[in-house]
Parts: sequence; structure tokens; C-alpha cells
Amino acid sequence: MQIEGKRVLVTGASRGLGRSLAFAFAEAGASEVLAGTRKEHDREKLRREALDLGLPITPVQLEVRSDADVDSVAKLGSVDILVNNAGVAGYGNPLTMDPTSLQEEVDVNYLGTLRMIRAFAPGMIEQRHGVIVNIATAFAKVNLPLVGTYCATKAALLSLGQALRAYLSEHGVVVITVLPTTIDTDMSRGANVPKMGTEFVAQEILEAIREEKHDPPIGDEAHGVLDGLAKDPIGFERMMGNFRAE
Repeated sequence: MQIEGKRVLVTGASRGLGRSLAFAFAEAGASEVLAGTRKEHDREKLRREALDLGLPITPVQLEVRSDADVDSVAKLGSVDILVNNAGVAGYGNPLTMDPTSLQEEVDVNYLGTLRMIRAFAPGMIEQRHGVIVNIATAFAKVNLPLVGTYCATKAALLSLGQALRAYLSEHGVVVITVLPTTIDTDMSRGANVPKMGTEFVAQEILEAIREEKHDPPIGDEAHGVLDGLAKDPIGFERMMGNFRAE
């Protein structure tokens, strides 16, 4: 899949990785990038920045938990590339965390992604091509207990991608679940761990789309996670278990 001339939709595009992805797609020659945000002031900021740079970015109101928002964006027409980036993370012990935080992670990270796919996959099936990119984490493969419930929702997303491939591959639709480790965003502000820059991760994701990679790890640490699991899965899980919330 080439980026040039393609119509792209990125969820959670107001800041962090989503914003970097929107600009990376536009700079790579996408015909239009629909940039989903929940707040009007974020859309206005994106509009101004895109206009100043002469880039084809169209900010749209999009809360992935809202059927009305998703349906409204779907009415704008089909897309060639859908990037499900919107996500939230709660820190803490799954046994004692606020249930509201747990529910939000499920609603945004898993159900919100599925809602987006159900809205846009039919158009891809009709045109017999498309790429769906789900942003997960290498810790979908082995849980990082510091953000244990977040990792669990991303593991569900990884599994969902496998199911979607079974239904969509025969229609020319590619499903990619990307597996970075920690990215330097507001979400990870409280985590004292190595972090990757959003621009680097965005470019790696664009390359994964161009090459239609199968669930690629993003960055050296993600490769290290997969290597550790391959060599000693039980020992690696025990080592990860040392990273717990206070």
C-alpha cells in the first residue's frame, strides 16, 4: 500500500502520536487526512497548523465511544487507511483500581477501535482494498503490570486483529497491529522508562503500511521484548512482573 494519493483517517489526532501521524501522512502525499479529535479547540489548532503548512489535514469531531460521532465521520466517505490510535491508560493494581478507569480503557481501547472498524471496513470491502492499523503495544505479548489493565485491552486488540484478518484478507483489506513500547506522550508522562519520540514511531508505522508488515514491533525495545519472550517466556514474564504500581 502506497501512501501517496490515499485518503486516511487517524483517531486521537489532537496530540502525541496521533498528531504526528496526521502530519506524517499528509507530508507523505496523502490526498486527505481526516484527523479525529474530541475537542473543538484541538481541531482549531490543527486547522491553523495544517493551513500554515499547506497540508491536506481535515480535523473532524470524533469521540470513538460515540456512535453518533463515528456515524457522522463515516458519512464523509470511505478511506483507504484507517489508523486506530485513540487510547487511554490507567496506572495501578487491577485489584484496586477505580472501576471507572477500567471501563474507560475497555470502551476506548477495544470497543472504540471495533466501532471504528465496523463503520469503515464495509467501504474497504466494497473498493476491495484498504489498510486498518491498530496501535497496540509490545506489552500486549507480555503484561507490564504497571499498566496491567491497559496491556490487557491491547492484548485483546492484538487478538481482534487476527480475527479481522480471517474475515477481511479475502477482500483485499490488510490488518496490521503495531507493537511499540513506551512513546513520549502525555499518557506516559508518569512512567520513568525509556521512551521513543512520536515522529520516529509515526515514520515506522508508515513504513509498516507501505510494506504491509505483519504485526511489527516498533523500536529496539519492542524487538527486545519479543526476543526475550522467544528465548525464555516464563523468565521474561517474571522479570516484567517486577514493574508494578506502588
